[in-house]
Amino acid sequence: MEFSDAPLASYVSANTPESDFQRKAARWAMIRDRVAAQQMLLDSLKQEMIEDLREFGVRDEKGSYALDLGRSYEVGGKSFTGLKYQRSVTREVDEDAASRIGKEKSVYDRLFPPRPVFDAQEVYVLFQEGLLTEEEVDQVFPEKTVWSFVRVGGK
Repeated sequence: MEFSDAPLASYVSANTPESDFQRKAARWAMIRDRVAAQQMLLDSLKQEMIEDLREFGVRDEKGSYALDLGRSYEVGGKSFTGLKYQRSVTREVDEDAASRIGKEKSVYDRLFPPRPVFDAQEVYVLFQEGLLTEEEVDQVFPEKTVWSFVRVGGK
């Protein structure tokens, strides 16, 4: 089934649950395609603007780049007079470094205390040995349902 901006005349004039869903499906596919195209344009524009901000913007003490636009713009009810490519810094754990330093300083066991680790394979071994019931295994591994909305058929 081909989708376009304008639904086929038979879909427009028909008034059934099936034709209503077909119109929704056509609109969904068209909008999704437009959003993807717009996202590609937005990503490309953003990359260009990052380069511009780095070249022409003023860098602050935190490493962010800002550029005054020289006037106020209002888009979607929100006004702005400049743009900023904001830098933020977070700390992450480097466990290899912590391990190396812990061993050098003889404090490894304090940095890496022993902890119980769940062994999923052992659940099935215990089940095979009759020490766990199927109901208990199901409690340990509850089902999780994931839904997704996808196109089917076609090319």
